[in-house]
Amino acid sequence: MSFSLNEVHMTLRKALCGRGLAFGVADDFGAVGARLSSGNEQDGVAAILAHDNQSLIALLHRVETTMASLSSDAPLDGLLERRLAEHLSGRPFPRARACAISEASWQQALDLSHLTYVPETEASRLGGAGAGTNDND
Repeated sequence: MSFSLNEVHMTLRKALCGRGLAFGVADDFGAVGARLSSGNEQDGVAAILAHDNQSLIALLHRVETTMASLSSDAPLDGLLERRLAEHLSGRPFPRARACAISEASWQQALDLSHLTYVPETEASRLGGAGAGTNDND
């Protein structure tokens, strides 16, 4: 499947929020998943979703600590850590579309992202959720 990197970033961010990860951390790893997915590098969605929330937080802490140390000679292990460091240092996104994302990992991200939606009830509609009868408002 082929997606824009922005589509991968936003969908993965929403999926991680649906899984209970804090928004800022979810945004960071959504961007990292998009970076990993650029071109045919790998399925970045599957790579991120394979880690639980605690391991993602620990990874973020480890990379931030390594980057902040005065002697940043400590090597970053693996592609995931290197892409996270690129993101945290503000390097621009690559230009290639995401082409290596499997249907299964994309569906897993979509299923998790649905956990962020407001339940469809009369009370939620009265509270302003949904498009109503006119989707142009």
